Amino acid sequence: MKPSYPKPHSGATRKRLSQAEYYQVYPKAKKHVQTKVKKSQEKATYNKKTYNKEYKELKFLVETKKADDFTIDMYVAIIGGRKITPKMLKAIHNIMKRSSPAELEKKRLETGRLLSKLSLVKEALHKANYHETYVYRSEDFLDSIEKQIRDRGTLSPKQKLALNKMYKRFKKKVISNESN
Repeated sequence: MKPSYPKPHSGATRKRLSQAEYYQVYPKAKKHVQTKVKKSQEKATYNKKTYNKEYKELKFLVETKKADDFTIDMYVAIIGGRKITPKMLKAIHNIMKRSSPAELEKKRLETGRLLSKLSLVKEALHKANYHETYVYRSEDFLDSIEKQIRDRGTLSPKQKLALNKMYKRFKKKVISNESN
């Protein structure tokens, strides 16, 4: 057992300093904080002037609730006074490009095209008369593909290849069932 020593204040019960008391104890800290805030405001103003087009576009996306987390982070970087690196600027331009009306229309058309092909594959699956478990597993895969099409508007080349193989396999089974 530890011996107890009489202490008027332990380290855990020390009073936390208020901001005014802190600046009395550390007088240079206030000046340091003020200069940092001033520099940050100057950099934010510089960013808004230099990257005005990017700033307006990101602001529009954030205000219309069409922004993902990364877009919000880039917007905060501009208005917060962070230094905008060439890599960040390139990423901001990519955000602007992918949210342009032409790109959104292209994505919408691609989504429609892929969903129609997916419905053909699902139709062929149900006509093929496979075993229940195979149908369930295939439907599960096709549902995950559909979710990705709706979320991202595109598929990877391997996913497209897998869909084509499934469609051919299902069609072959349908034809063999009809000939029997």
